[in-house]
Amino acid sequence: MPFYTKPLSKLDATDLQELLDEQAVENARLEFKLTAPDKDTTLKKLSSFANTFGGYMLVGAKADSKDGRLLDLPGVDPIAGYKQKVVDWCFAGASPPLNVEVSDPIPTPTKNGKVCYAIYVSESDVAPHFLNGRKGVWVRTDEFSAHFDEQLANDVELRHLLDRRHLIRERRENLIARAKRRFNTYLDHKHKDRSGQRTDVGPLFEFCVVPRFPARPLCAQTELNDHLQRARTPWRSVYFPVTSSRHVSQHESVIVLDAAGDTSIIEASVWGTLFYATALRDESDGKLGIHMRRFIGLVLVFIRHAGRMLEQLGYSGPIVIESAIGPFLKFPWLYASQQDLPGSELDDDVIFSIHSTAEDLRLKSDAVASEVIATVLYSANRADLGVEPNTMLEMGYRYNMWI
Repeated sequence: MPFYTKPLSKLDATDLQELLDEQAVENARLEFKLTAPDKDTTLKKLSSFANTFGGYMLVGAKADSKDGRLLDLPGVDPIAGYKQKVVDWCFAGASPPLNVEVSDPIPTPTKNGKVCYAIYVSESDVAPHFLNGRKGVWVRTDEFSAHFDEQLANDVELRHLLDRRHLIRERRENLIARAKRRFNTYLDHKHKDRSGQRTDVGPLFEFCVVPRFPARPLCAQTELNDHLQRARTPWRSVYFPVTSSRHVSQHESVIVLDAAGDTSIIEASVWGTLFYATALRDESDGKLGIHMRRFIGLVLVFIRHAGRMLEQLGYSGPIVIESAIGPFLKFPWLYASQQDLPGSELDDDVIFSIHSTAEDLRLKSDAVASEVIATVLYSANRADLGVEPNTMLEMGYRYNMWI
């Protein structure tokens, strides 16, 4: 039946008429609603689909109260902004957010001036989806009758759903670990002495952006290079990644070598993992240290590029930023102000995570950058600098030649 196989954007009155002609019946993956349900009902229905087998909700459809058979398609009045409203409800009202598709208004087969809306949510790999405000975890069931409905999950169902989510979290950890291993292999190849041992590279900065729940590939591996080209970001009067960088394909990923100049990489994977890493050691008047302005500039361009890449990949939703910098115990901050500033007193490195969204990377990139920069400076005993985010950002903007 075309209703189940067509993209929602392609559904029309003919597809709805076929549902009616075939006397479709509500089931574990299909529900009819005569009127547009309110926020709470919508979230219960759609989260129960996501937590079970996935499914469709058709608004503007009249069903028999006894057996759930489709009787008529009277439709509803067009609802201004309904598509975005449902998407917003599902993003803000569930944890993790529900990924839903909502059709445009579909004219009824009788052309009575009314419309129907089809809403689809797939079976979720990041279940259970909890409804915010202690409203629980809902699943779709017909355990006691032929009437399909949503109910609160029992302990067995909840454990099953949590196991499903654990697998996704494990995948996220493995993707980050694999990117780090590849960067270390790159360093082994690039920096070694005559005996084949790696030489001292100095402070390294790793910055990884990954979907909080990488449930499925976002694109084919063969498309990654094109996405990287379209996501190129103006930087220092050229582009990031730099034109002279070399692209290498590895399993599920494309890796850009020397993406920001010597000893730096980008890895982009089909799962939406974006891993940026670079050496930070610089020299001023014979003194080795970390170039403060370059560090801030790199944070800014990494974030902007990651936002563009996620947009290219079609990903919208929660992300985790995992970052690491070190060693910095013996390295002062160079070009920080009028004079070089001492580095860390006791700690030699820092590893931290920040939760954000793909939208924030694009629309609030400076705010995300400020949080990253402040965390690093505080960890390196430079909290005095972190309280002046505008000054820090201006340094990075000037380094990047954005102003």
